Amino acid sequence: MARAILGEGPVWDERTQTLYWVDIDRGELNQCRADGSGHASTRIGQPVTCIALRRTQPGFIAGLERSLALLALNPVALRALAPVEAHPSNHRCNDGKCDSAGRFWVGTYTAGATRPADWLFRIDAGGALERAAGPFNCANGPAFSPSGEIAYCVDSYGKVVYRYDLASTGELSGQRVFRRFDAPGCGFPDGLTCDVSGCVWIAEWGAARVSRFSPQGELLEIIHLPVAQPTSCTFGGPQLTRLFITTASQGLGAGANANGLAGAVFAVDLEVGGLPAARFGG
Repeated sequence: MARAILGEGPVWDERTQTLYWVDIDRGELNQCRADGSGHASTRIGQPVTCIALRRTQPGFIAGLERSLALLALNPVALRALAPVEAHPSNHRCNDGKCDSAGRFWVGTYTAGATRPADWLFRIDAGGALERAAGPFNCANGPAFSPSGEIAYCVDSYGKVVYRYDLASTGELSGQRVFRRFDAPGCGFPDGLTCDVSGCVWIAEWGAARVSRFSPQGELLEIIHLPVAQPTSCTFGGPQLTRLFITTASQGLGAGANANGLAGAVFAVDLEVGGLPAARFGG
């Protein structure tokens, strides 16, 4: 299985028992079964930064460089939904995920920004796109509590994860700090997911670990990895108790990747499980 340059956005499809994830830099959508077999890679023809499954149709909603689109496979086809603010070429979509109401949320990333310039956006099933939170130094995530009443958004370069109240209308309120990552040994918070108990699992870029936090932000558990740059995680497998972790090889020389595992997808079986991935309603 090829190692990703920038593996991201893992999504488990419980209907087909398939794991999907993207390699942003290669513009690829990858898939395999829970045991890693059956790997296939599809070239999308442009960078694809994140995906979410659709509720009633095959395929995905996808974040592209500066737009959102519906993505179908076999054959590959893209149908534009909405631009995500026309910015210079150093700006693109970043990580994204659906909430239980079928809305898709996507953050943005601006390379070389000297001030907060990125936002968390929300698009509903009808295609209406709005800014939801920000600005951030690099908007990552998001994730949602099992009840659907709490949203988490990551400011990766700010090294902080925020927690919000999420209304049924999709409005966010009550921003507060969930966890700061400025202590020794911490990495940059990246992608994250919630388990069935409401705890939050966060990939820490640069720290070779994924950490589990209570709903109050208390560190509960650390999964150490043999690679420095984990990017995101999601629950999957037949019982939704396998944590899949995407990683990146971007920027690593041969010496920093001596084991050749950077960019691989890792799987860890846990006692706690997750929920089926929320799907886009459009």
